[in-house]
Amino acid sequence: MKIKEHRSEDIKRRIVLQVLSGEITKEQAREIYKIKSKSAVLEWMRTFAGIPAKSSGTDPIPILKNMDISSDKIYKLKEQVKALEQALKLSQLKGKAYQIMVQIAKEDYNLDLEKKFGAKQSKNSK
Repeated sequence: MKIKEHRSEDIKRRIVLQVLSGEITKEQAREIYKIKSKSAVLEWMRTFAGIPAKSSGTDPIPILKNMDISSDKIYKLKEQVKALEQALKLSQLKGKAYQIMVQIAKEDYNLDLEKKFGAKQSKNSK
């Protein structure tokens, strides 16, 4: 039996935005806003995204429409994505540099810097 949640569109949108932004989880939203239905928030998310209620799940989820997201928030999120992409590239470069360093140490200096799986710790290193 479906429980019909009687809330204004504005309240539903605010709840969905909080969940989508990561402020709260769907379960936290249920607790905070006293939502009885376990699937209400998910249904609201689908509604605002323009997905039919009885979606087969085979269609790709369209970009959320009719969501009240300020251009300032979008700008901040885009900047955050750029910063994360730069951090990822730096991390990948560091990893590649480490691999090259290990390879050079092995080939030129006959040093094996790679950790062996299951290697035992020496008694003097405690």
